Amino acid sequence: MDLGGRTASFYDENLKATVPYVEAAEFALGQAVAYGQKPDPAPLRTFIQKRPASPFLKNAYASLTYYYGYMAPREDADKFFDEYTGKFPDDKSALSSYVERIIKDKEPLDKGIGLALRLQEMAGYPQNPEYQQNLAQLYALKEDAAKADEEYGRDFADSYVSSVYSALTGYAGFWIDQGRNLAGAEEAADLAAALISTSREEAPSYYRSQVAGIYAKLKKDDKALAVYGPEIAKKNWDDQGALASYAGFWNRQGTNLESALAAARRSVELTSDYSNNFILAQLLFKLKDYPEALKAAEKAVELVKPMAAKYEGFPTQQYESLVKQIREALAKK
Repeated sequence: MDLGGRTASFYDENLKATVPYVEAAEFALGQAVAYGQKPDPAPLRTFIQKRPASPFLKNAYASLTYYYGYMAPREDADKFFDEYTGKFPDDKSALSSYVERIIKDKEPLDKGIGLALRLQEMAGYPQNPEYQQNLAQLYALKEDAAKADEEYGRDFADSYVSSVYSALTGYAGFWIDQGRNLAGAEEAADLAAALISTSREEAPSYYRSQVAGIYAKLKKDDKALAVYGPEIAKKNWDDQGALASYAGFWNRQGTNLESALAAARRSVELTSDYSNNFILAQLLFKLKDYPEALKAAEKAVELVKPMAAKYEGFPTQQYESLVKQIREALAKK
């Protein structure tokens, strides 16, 4: 072999690059002594200086974060992390390691907050729990309790719970659409249902309907009703929006219709608009109460006309079509 490393090389799949064997060996030997109770950063520091264009360069810096993050004197750590983040300004791992070292040293806090806010922006939504915790810790060290609460308080927890529901129901919905991994889909729905049942407050109707919808697709009607059944309608008896959502959901499922009808009637009592009357008419139609269904359907048509006049192209065909269907059913009866 060419021990000078000039020609003997191999293709590294992880780096997607061709690397001389000797260069790879220098990195591996340096990495091997960069950890442990007595880490030695010198070989990797030498590697960085000797091979500034190496495909292993970022890995070399990352391997040094253990020593400089936990064991090096503060001045040495600051110099290293300034160098690391300067070479790789968009590397989240580099920025996060620097923030953690600043928290350990309890200074310089303003610099740490700037780095943490940059990480927050890079993470986007859903927010990264680790980044938010570090940002709150920095504000706490500055004795700014209000900012710590703002970044990592109740709103963060509620937002994160929302993303968990979305992830679980999205996962379940994907596999149901594929017609595979249905056991995994049900397990995801079970996790979301458990989260609902242990929530410190009543879970919003939207979360419940999402989970119940997954169960409905899996033909698990008992589980769907346990999550989003008549008890939920009773608890929201004076909430028109929640009742309309409940009635609309079960109308689409075609089950639990009696409870959905009661919710729809109450929803119309609270707000008699075209949407609520339309749902009520659909439910009455499915339950074959054609005279009452016709009244509600005609009311929906009457109430939707101003919207059609105000907004060009506003859809009204479905409302008129329902009136026609009910009249045909009455004629046959």
